[in-house]
Amino acid sequence: MRIVIHTVVTASLLTVLGFGQETHRRPFKREVYDFATLRLSSKGGVGNISADLFIVVTSDKNELVLKDGRTWTGQAAEKREFVVVFQNRVLSPANIPKDFDLSKAVAVSFEGKIIRYFAFDNMEGGYYERFKPD
Repeated sequence: MRIVIHTVVTASLLTVLGFGQETHRRPFKREVYDFATLRLSSKGGVGNISADLFIVVTSDKNELVLKDGRTWTGQAAEKREFVVVFQNRVLSPANIPKDFDLSKAVAVSFEGKIIRYFAFDNMEGGYYERFKPD
């Protein structure tokens, strides 16, 4: 009788341990995407943010080219400047409109020798190095 009881208890414990292993959650694996270290290459002195927005990396000033071909020019290239592009308009953080939606905006940070950006609509970003043409 003891052998039957031990066999039943052992089988029960092994069954519980087996089901317990299956119910463990998989470890959460997060995709690592660090836009601060993603260096992008410009072509012809222009960095591509999207089909509607470009960064001029060869300018002596902080400069963007917008969807309709208009250019926005900011401070001297050596000065740090932060702007938000929303609805084909370049805005300073102090001039954000009431209808602002971050999910449709692009943040651009001019940081001297590099220009960082982050496009919230597709959650992509990176940086371009500023250079002087020869």
